Amino acid sequence: MSLGPAEIPASQRLIPILLRGIGVHIKKTMALIFCASLILLSAGRTLSEEADEKTYGHAFLGKMTLPDTASELEEDTQEITIFGAEAQRSYTGGIFQLGMETGAVLSWDSSVRYFKASSGEQGGTAAISVAIESFMIDYFFGGFVGMQPFEWLRFGVGAGPLVIWGTREVEPEDPPDEETTADSVAEFGAGLYARAYIDIYISKVFGVYAGVRRAETTLSFEDATGSLDIDGWQYYVGLSFRL
Repeated sequence: MSLGPAEIPASQRLIPILLRGIGVHIKKTMALIFCASLILLSAGRTLSEEADEKTYGHAFLGKMTLPDTASELEEDTQEITIFGAEAQRSYTGGIFQLGMETGAVLSWDSSVRYFKASSGEQGGTAAISVAIESFMIDYFFGGFVGMQPFEWLRFGVGAGPLVIWGTREVEPEDPPDEETTADSVAEFGAGLYARAYIDIYISKVFGVYAGVRRAETTLSFEDATGSLDIDGWQYYVGLSFRL
C-alpha cells in the first residue's frame, strides 16, 4: 500500500530537498574556484612584473569543524563547508622563504538539525527539527615562513590577525514548537589564525595544495538552539599557482 504525501515520514521528505541543495552548492563552488583561479593568476602576473619576488596563490575547498556549546543539540560538533582564496609574496630566495600573505575564507551551512525541547505541562522532552542557514566571511593578513627543498615541493606555516562577519538564520520545522521561534542575526568579530600548508607542483605554474588552519574569533551566535562560538579547525584542498 502506497503512502500519501501526508503519511511519508518527514525525514524521507527532507532527503530529496537536501540532495538538491548539495548539488546547487557543488555547482556554485566549482564556479567560485574557477573565478578565483583566474583572479589569482592575473594578479600574480602583474605583481611579478613589478618585482623579482616570488608570488604564490591558492584556491581551495574544505570543511570547518565547530564545537556546539548548546547542550540541547543532538550533535556535539557542526561541520560547515568553506571556500577560500589567498596570495603569498616571498621576499627571500633559495630554500628558505619568508614573506606576507592575505586572503579570504567564505563558509556556508544549509542543514536541518534536531534539538531537545520541553514537551509541555506533562513533562518530558521532544525532538524539534530546525532549518539553519548561515554565511560567514573572514579576511586575514599575516606572515609566513616556509621551505622549498625541491622545485616541485613547498611547505610552511603562517599566522596573523583576521576580521570576520557572519549571518545565521534559524527556522523551526517539524513538529511546530511554541517556545522555538524563527530568528535571524548578523554579527561582526575579530580574531587570530594559524595554519600549515603544502604545495606539490605538477608543472612550472600549477600544482595541488592542502592545508589545515585554526581560527580563534570573538564571533558568536545565540539563537533558539543555544550559542555557537566560531572557533575551530579548518581542513582544505585545492589548486596552487606560482609566478
